[in-house]
Amino acid sequence: MSPKRIIFLHGVGASGASLRPLGDQLAPDFDMHFPDGPQAFDMGPGRQWFSVKGVTEADRPGRVEKALPAFTHIIEDFGDPRESLLVGFSQGAIMALHAVAAGMPAAGVLALSGRLAGPVAARKEWPPIALLHGTADPVMPPEIARATDAWLRSAGAKPHLQLFDGLGHGIDDRVLVAIRRIIEAA
Repeated sequence: MSPKRIIFLHGVGASGASLRPLGDQLAPDFDMHFPDGPQAFDMGPGRQWFSVKGVTEADRPGRVEKALPAFTHIIEDFGDPRESLLVGFSQGAIMALHAVAAGMPAAGVLALSGRLAGPVAARKEWPPIALLHGTADPVMPPEIARATDAWLRSAGAKPHLQLFDGLGHGIDDRVLVAIRRIIEAA
């Protein structure tokens, strides 16, 4: 199904408005939304989908699971998720990936500098998923992007992992070109 809308999902400590320039540059003809995470960032200004204060690999999955109901409600407020392409950066990507793993029927996910918190259960139907990640990302090293790709494949998804040489935890012109291609093909 071709998406009717694109929902941009910010990283921890940012806001929905921080992704508006990206949306305006990439998809001005789409119905676009830029929601804020439901919680105030507990380590500075901005918003968060879940707290990363003291987060560990062991407790990250539980934090994500606890945040999923609020995240799902936000996405559903914009309409049928099947009509929404979720474009998440960092923590926004984590939430989008886990939402579709939990069964949200989105039109697709573009995970920018994101990851899964761990392996996910198999499901029969998955939306298209693109993992766009820098090889020099100090926040989420490329190994976690490769692990996310493997976990998704083990669960029945067919993600597309694209690594960008020398890119840190961010978005550059190469990523913009890749996102634009994905949106135009949707």
